[in-house]
Amino acid sequence: MSDEPVVTLRHLRALGYCVPRIRAWCREHGIDLREFQEEHGVPVSRVRATGCYFAARAADLAESEVNHGR
Repeated sequence: MSDEPVVTLRHLRALGYCVPRIRAWCREHGIDLREFQEEHGVPVSRVRATGCYFAARAADLAESEVNHGR
């Protein structure tokens, strides 16, 4: 099991992303929306690999929580 931070729906919603746009983004990048569920999440490296600003902001938030003890 990896200690890598994960991005969850909570992170995406905290950034103000709406569910329809999150769903569309997932389709565009081949990620199942269900992977963002709180108990699982998507590894930051996988989210960053999409190369988009939307993903980078969510990854930054997930990493900052880990680095600052959420």
